Amino acid sequence: MADQLRMAGMKNINQGKKILIINPFGIGDVIFTTPIIESIKLEYPESYIGYLCNIRTAPILFSNPNVDKVFIVERDEYRQLWQVSKIKCIRRMLNLLNEVKKERFDIALDFSMARDYGFFSMLAGIKKRIGYNYKNRGLFLTDKITLEGGYHDKHVIDYHKEFLPLLGMGLSADTQTKIYISEEDDKKAQQILWDQGIALTDKYICIMPGAGASWGRTAYRRRWPIERFAEVALRLAVEFKLKIVLLGSADEKELCDYIKKEVPGAVNLCGKLSLMVSIAVIKYANVLLTNDGGPLHMAVGVGTKTVSIFGPVNERVYGPYPASEKYCIIKDKSLSCVPCYNSFKLPECSDLKCLNNITVDEAIKALEGIR
Repeated sequence: MADQLRMAGMKNINQGKKILIINPFGIGDVIFTTPIIESIKLEYPESYIGYLCNIRTAPILFSNPNVDKVFIVERDEYRQLWQVSKIKCIRRMLNLLNEVKKERFDIALDFSMARDYGFFSMLAGIKKRIGYNYKNRGLFLTDKITLEGGYHDKHVIDYHKEFLPLLGMGLSADTQTKIYISEEDDKKAQQILWDQGIALTDKYICIMPGAGASWGRTAYRRRWPIERFAEVALRLAVEFKLKIVLLGSADEKELCDYIKKEVPGAVNLCGKLSLMVSIAVIKYANVLLTNDGGPLHMAVGVGTKTVSIFGPVNERVYGPYPASEKYCIIKDKSLSCVPCYNSFKLPECSDLKCLNNITVDEAIKALEGIR
């Protein structure tokens, strides 16, 4: 009874609170926090939500009607500016701090696992600071959630849900990842498809052979061989008479150009669209074929069926959420060394068997069952 009264009291207190969510990571990581946003707004409709993120992920939050204000922090820019002028760098940091401080947030939900963001929140005058105490980095947090060895035994979103009781909410809140697309971006996507000879009633498959930018120079460790993506695309086009749309960032253009060369009829939009228009194109597709990473979660966020290739990463932790038959995962279950990505570390590997062992026929079979 005491717990019920405490929860009810917290609900009354939090109803009109201003909450700042902090997540400086990649696209998939930000999408993993969308169920938290949905849950807060469902439980506390009058709450005001701010979000501190990097510039790559900002468009997803700008289009989310449940996010009231977005703050952008680019750590690489700060580092570069520090080398050029320490005074200018400090000024820029203070400008961001003052911008956040003016909003007078009551609560910070810090998903960064970094000590400096807790310190930033404290300087911004945010009294209640909830976050992960990973490697004892929660020095400046008021409410700490222990995270031993990173995410490992359940999905990331299930870890994030542990923040909710500290807001007076239960764990049964909405857990569906969700991406909102503006009417403008939706219309742009429809026009682009039409210009390429694709109507919304046509069946087409999106292929994203990259894995997003989060892993930087080691991103290749998440990528199925490009030759196999190309072979799948060719078979889908020739044997199944399906239209193929290639998507990705400008940094992944070389991958899509390779597929386009092997499959001349494919529509190559890689590097040509904004993030949100790309997501809108995915929304109208019958299925997305991709690797583990941000592109996969973009599709899940708009409810598009997926076939995803998983190598070193644990799909139970970083896979589609919630798990569903419409989100098909292909992995080599025979290897004892996978998943090898643990505690945010990736060991050296010379053969990449976890990816190289997956065949084109496996991908075709999965696509046949889901398209």
